[in-house]
Amino acid sequence: MRPPDPDDPFPGLLRVEPLRRWFDAADLGRGRDIRFERVAAGESNEVFVVHRGGDTWVLRRPSAVPFSVEGADRIMVREYRFQRALEGSDVPHARPLALCTDTGVTGAVFYVMEFVDGMVAMDPLPEEIGGRAAARRVVEEMVDAMAALASIDAGSAGVADLGRPDGFLERQVGRWRGQLETYRDRELPGIDAVADWLHGNRPSGTLPGIMHGDFGRHNLLFTRGQPTRLAAVLDWENATVGDPLMDLGYMLSGWSPDDPGLPTHADLVDRWSDRTGRRPEALGWYAVMSTFKLACMLEGVRVRQVRDPTREASPGLGDMVVGLVVRADRLIRDAADW
Repeated sequence: MRPPDPDDPFPGLLRVEPLRRWFDAADLGRGRDIRFERVAAGESNEVFVVHRGGDTWVLRRPSAVPFSVEGADRIMVREYRFQRALEGSDVPHARPLALCTDTGVTGAVFYVMEFVDGMVAMDPLPEEIGGRAAARRVVEEMVDAMAALASIDAGSAGVADLGRPDGFLERQVGRWRGQLETYRDRELPGIDAVADWLHGNRPSGTLPGIMHGDFGRHNLLFTRGQPTRLAAVLDWENATVGDPLMDLGYMLSGWSPDDPGLPTHADLVDRWSDRTGRRPEALGWYAVMSTFKLACMLEGVRVRQVRDPTREASPGLGDMVVGLVVRADRLIRDAADW
């Protein structure tokens, strides 16, 4: 087996010498000692920690085999602009530093942002941030950031053109159902019935705003130490100007606390409402819609992993998609009570 080429450590993803010159031009460090560390996270996009001298940044670019090269590059630009729109807001985020639209540098559009040191607060919660005792704080920090995002005026933030809020809800089922059909290679029992229910029970109105589109703990970094706080909301590839209730519905769709010390659904909704000045309605529909959307997205990830030789298949991902369809069906039965 040949040893890795130091000038091409990740074939098809990075080109070290052109990147070194680009970092020079962007005034991001100096010297030849630039090193890239591939992060084992992210499915449709690649994330690398960049080390140069005593500095550290994060580089984000599309996967080697996207479904659409043009679409993947466009998403990079959108991500960068949404993160820039967060400046001055109460949404914790990694500050974007530079965007490269010259695909000759490393084969795709990419951007560099600051490195945020933190921990992903998945269960079981790390003892470093407080373990189980930090559970309530983690979820409240999430709701506060979600409410802060929903309160940003897209026009003032310069991203009003990155979405079509008029008719947003009307397009959702068709959009995700249509996307699923472009890569669907197996039966997903029940998913068409979920889509039909969503189409027939859509809320009549919406209040536009910026939404993240995948606001879960897997995309959040929390500070080490206690009391922990939310340090950064990551992964803005699904962000748009749409309906922020999609983010809240997504969070609530999987929230079933078994600890009496944790907030209830009603507690979380009240906290969000207090911070946004808005009382949400039809949250059951949003919970079902976000679950349906996630099932369609993850099915795309599963197919991409099969097709992309640079990736390993995530164990259990196919079963997870099936489980999301089952969850959506269960949420439909409870939707009227939300």
